[in-house]
Amino acid sequence: MTTLVWALLSRAMMETGELAWNLTQRTAHRAGSVLSITFTITNPTSVEKQYQIWIGLFDLSGPVITTFPLPDAFTVAGDSSQSFTVSVKVDYSNCVLQASLYDVETGMMGAALQTVLEQPPSPIEQTAPAVTGMMVVGMMGAVLPMVLKD
Repeated sequence: MTTLVWALLSRAMMETGELAWNLTQRTAHRAGSVLSITFTITNPTSVEKQYQIWIGLFDLSGPVITTFPLPDAFTVAGDSSQSFTVSVKVDYSNCVLQASLYDVETGMMGAALQTVLEQPPSPIEQTAPAVTGMMVVGMMGAVLPMVLKD
């Protein structure tokens, strides 16, 4: 059921177009690094359409951090889809990233896709459990001969 719900949430639809992406509900992202996103725009109409994608960043509690359009407009032939990958430098993590499809001709904006950008753990945080485990084994190796000697 969760997979079906996420499949529906990973697409934003409006009468004149549909936007999908490759991101999941939560995306590991280190603040200040470049995020690579693969978008698919579907044009359900019979005429060629020009679209733009708007990005929004929101604090986890709701306030807007920033919004901006991707610099390129995308032209999609009628009754077809087009996929492309963009690289976006995002200076924030632990926030919500949204992407909305904008139909240039009609001025309509589709419902937004969203993911939570989460700061990945540091290398120290990632290795801490292994280091702790090795320390415990080492201490047991040092103490065990003393206990068995008695």
